[in-house]
Amino acid sequence: MTALSKYWEHITVAFLAIVVFCYWLFLYPFIPVTREMSVLFLWNTDYLMERLAVPGGLAQYLGEGIAQFFMNPFNAALVYAVIFVIAQQLTSCLLRQFFPAIKSMVRFPLSLVSPCILWYLAMLPDVPLTPTLATLLVMVVGRGLMTVTSKRLRLVVLCLLIPVMYWLTGPLAALLVLCSIRWIPLTVTLFAASLIGSSYVTPYPLEQIAKGIDYRWSDTKKLGTYEEMECDMLMRQHAWNKILQKFKSPESPVVRSVYLYACHQTGQVGYNEFMARIAPPVANYDSEPSAFCIGDLHFVVNFGTLSSAFIVSDLALMIDWENIAQRAAFEAMEYIPNYNKSARALRTLTELCIITEQYDVARKYLSILDETTFYRGWAKKMRALVDNPKLIEQYPFFQKSRESYKKTEDIFFI
Repeated sequence: MTALSKYWEHITVAFLAIVVFCYWLFLYPFIPVTREMSVLFLWNTDYLMERLAVPGGLAQYLGEGIAQFFMNPFNAALVYAVIFVIAQQLTSCLLRQFFPAIKSMVRFPLSLVSPCILWYLAMLPDVPLTPTLATLLVMVVGRGLMTVTSKRLRLVVLCLLIPVMYWLTGPLAALLVLCSIRWIPLTVTLFAASLIGSSYVTPYPLEQIAKGIDYRWSDTKKLGTYEEMECDMLMRQHAWNKILQKFKSPESPVVRSVYLYACHQTGQVGYNEFMARIAPPVANYDSEPSAFCIGDLHFVVNFGTLSSAFIVSDLALMIDWENIAQRAAFEAMEYIPNYNKSARALRTLTELCIITEQYDVARKYLSILDETTFYRGWAKKMRALVDNPKLIEQYPFFQKSRESYKKTEDIFFI
């Protein structure tokens, strides 16, 4: 009991990390995976300077750099566990500095407030990692600032830090004003001036700047439902048995089509029956193209959501409908709420350019993927195919898709 009473805080923090890790790995791994597919993080100066050119740019840059690791659900769960523990530890230190007389039995439960808030934000698919990283950065700076014993020196440093931290982290820099309670009117005025002033040097309205440029994406419906996100993740993993277990009565039309394809992949439905139920697309015209149908898969020209567009692209490529796959991959990038690009979409488009012999376009996409972390090795392999198309014969996937593409009409672009 003595050891337990002495180390109960450390034990609770360790328990928090384990719970967070298991939660994201086993219950909701598809949410961070969805964040990864809406990110194109590049290791170059132009990309960094583009982010730093707006308020909150450093937090966005770091958030997108971390999100690229979310391709693997294990990485995502581990990152969230580390982030929430860091948030709890920073909050505990700040409480100790602000309120030194407070007892640990009170301080520790209060320190769990910040990780709980960040956990809630992580559950919202339309909230990127930007506000989370901004919170951690502000708390780190605030903790360092509180170590300055001279109140006058602290005020001077705080006045210098407020506009700098606002530009680097966005509106959450307002938390720094709490570091000097006596001078809150002055620090609040300085923060407001920084916020208003930034509206004159950035192409964003004041309302959006005040909310945070990349703190929350505007159109939440573009990302898709939890059902579509999870199905998309399992489809990328080729986890056909899990798809059959989880989506016996799916609500989404695209998920119903993936379920049928999973039946075919597991041998429950033969190829001829599968292709009979997944009929060629039929366009319904009034004055202009309005809707398309592939068996159970109904979608308007814009494909509905980010997740459904990626599902359509992958499914169409698997059954040799290259034109539809290409259109859906383009549409997927258009659905990214903050107008970012997608490394995943560029990879699919590169494959399709190789299949359709558009080598110059493929080189353009590969030059972008060369500057990513996890697609760089794949891009190097594909560049060899683009530079020497004869090597494509050694890849059954490309060879089969190319033969199919040459035999079919362009039924999507009319």
